[in-house]
Amino acid sequence: MQMAVDLKATGEQAKQNSIPVMMFFAAEDCGFCERLEADHLHNMANSNEYQKKIIIRKVVIDSYGDLRNFSGKVVDNSTFSDDYNIQVTPTLVLVDNKGVRVGRRIVGYNGSDFFGTEIDNVIELATQKIR
Repeated sequence: MQMAVDLKATGEQAKQNSIPVMMFFAAEDCGFCERLEADHLHNMANSNEYQKKIIIRKVVIDSYGDLRNFSGKVVDNSTFSDDYNIQVTPTLVLVDNKGVRVGRRIVGYNGSDFFGTEIDNVIELATQKIR
């Protein structure tokens, strides 16, 4: 899973392809985050089908790393997560090329068979808002 490092560049890529960015907010010792990534997000990130529909970036909210946000400012992961009001992990947030949320967030992971369908529905609605 590609970490969020330069979201300004990611936003430009999303704009060129008219697709949303899905930010996967996780915590370092979050078992549910690991399961979500293994069960769904890893395969999505490496699938040609999904690479045409979505850009996925991971933000570890409790790491000491920095990233460049959608406006180009360098901030730490915690501050960036606070900007999106992330209080629980895992959380999936879909945004446009400027980092503006497009659609509802998915908070938590229950491991159900229907979770992949839920993600697909959120991606579809976010894509419609962008185009």
